Amino acid sequence: MAEIGLLAAETADREELGLLLGELGHLAHGATRLDEALETVRERKPRAFLVVDGGGLDAELLSRELLRAFPLLPVVAALKTRDAARAVALMRAGAAEVVAPPWTREDLKACVSKTLRWRGTALSPVRAAPRRRAGLWFALAAGVFLAAALGVASHRRAQRARAQAAALPDRWYLPVDHPAGLAFDGRHLWVVDWFSQSLYEQSSGDQQVLAVRHLTAETPVAAAFATDAVWTVSADGTIVRRMRDERLTPLQRYPKAAPDCAGLAFDGLYLWTLDGHAKVLTKRLLDAALTPVAAYRVKGLKPTALLWDGQALWTLDAGDRVLRRLDLDDPALVLQVVSLPEYGDGRYAPTGLSWDGRNFWTVAERRDGQGPALLIRHPAVPR
Repeated sequence: MAEIGLLAAETADREELGLLLGELGHLAHGATRLDEALETVRERKPRAFLVVDGGGLDAELLSRELLRAFPLLPVVAALKTRDAARAVALMRAGAAEVVAPPWTREDLKACVSKTLRWRGTALSPVRAAPRRRAGLWFALAAGVFLAAALGVASHRRAQRARAQAAALPDRWYLPVDHPAGLAFDGRHLWVVDWFSQSLYEQSSGDQQVLAVRHLTAETPVAAAFATDAVWTVSADGTIVRRMRDERLTPLQRYPKAAPDCAGLAFDGLYLWTLDGHAKVLTKRLLDAALTPVAAYRVKGLKPTALLWDGQALWTLDAGDRVLRRLDLDDPALVLQVVSLPEYGDGRYAPTGLSWDGRNFWTVAERRDGQGPALLIRHPAVPR
C-alpha cells in the first residue's frame, strides 16, 4: 500500500478518485487547495500526488508549484476532458503521467503503478549465474560508456553556452538551472533559485557568484530588498521579513499569506504581492498580519514577476514576453508596454525581473529544463 496525495477542487472528483485508489490498495489524502497539498506532502510524505485539471484548478500551475517545493515528488495529472494538447502541456510542466477521462481503475492503476515504480526503483548487487556473467559485464560496460558519452555531450553544451554568452555582452549563463525570481540590493543582483533553495549574489560586473544564501527551511520563489530588510516568499505562500546581514536572519514570518505568489515588491510604504495564477496584485500594510488593503486585476497571459523601480510598479509577462508599467494609484491601468525580443525564439521562459537604476534585468530558465539559466540586461527604456 502506498500513500497518495489527491488534489481536486470538487468533492465528487475527490470521492471518485479516492475510491479508485482505495480499490487499488492505496491510501488517498485529499486536498482542495495548493497550500493544503503542500501541507499534506510535509506531514504525510506521500509517494506521489494526483492532481485534477479542471473544476477551478489549473493542474499545469499546480504541478509546477508542487515540483518547485518538492522536486522529487512524482505528479500525476487527471484530465476532466480529453485534450491531447493539454496533456502535452501538463507533461511539459513536469507531470510524470496523465490520466484521461473517463477515469477507470485499469487506467489509473497503469499510471500510478508506473509512477511508483519510477519513484521506488533501487539498485542492489546480485550474484549472476556464471553463464550470464558475460552479459552482465557487457551491460555494465555499455552503461559506463553511455554515462561517459552523456557527460561529454553535457560538457560540450556548457562550452557552447559559455561561448555564446561571451559573444553577447548583455547575456550571461548562470550556474543554476531553475531561477524563480530576481532582486537588486542597490549594488548587486540576487538570483532566487527554487531547486537549490538558495539566493545567489551576482557581481554587477562579470556576474560571477559572490555569495550564496541557502534557505533550508523554505523553497524561495521571489525576493525584494528594502532599506532595512529583505523580503522573501516561499512556494507555499509564506512571506518572511529578514535582516540584511550575512545570514539573512529571519525576523518575522507570515505563514501562507500569499499563495501562488509569482512576484514581490516593496514601494517604501506598502508590500505588493502578485498572484500569478489568479492574476491579482495585492497591496498590503506592514502590520502584524500584512493586511491586504486593495486588490487589482492585472493584464497579461502569464504574469511571472513584479518590480518597484522607485517610481512605478512593473510586471513581467512570460506569455506575452513584455514588461508592463502600471499606474500606482490604479494598477489595473497599464501606462507603458515594453517588448522583450530577446525571448522571441521561445527557448527560454523569463521568471524574474529587476531594475538597477538604469537598465531592466531579467532571468529565465530553459523551457525544456535542460540547461543553465540565462540572465539578460535589457537596453535602456525611455519612460
